Amino acid sequence: MERLKDVLDIRAIIIIILIGLVSIFVDGPKLKRDGYNKELKILKTISYSYMGIGIILFILLKFI
Repeated sequence: MERLKDVLDIRAIIIIILIGLVSIFVDGPKLKRDGYNKELKILKTISYSYMGIGIILFILLKFI
């Protein structure tokens, strides 16, 4: 766990979460507008997983 704390700090976790948010709110509407529904589903899956992983890492680093 200490190794994880050495590698990741709060700024890195925030960047991970922001990557997911920006992908959904910037790239998502473009893909939807252009009719790329399959790619939009893939983007949403990856973005939500980024945000979920970021939140889990935040909880692990703060409380453990």
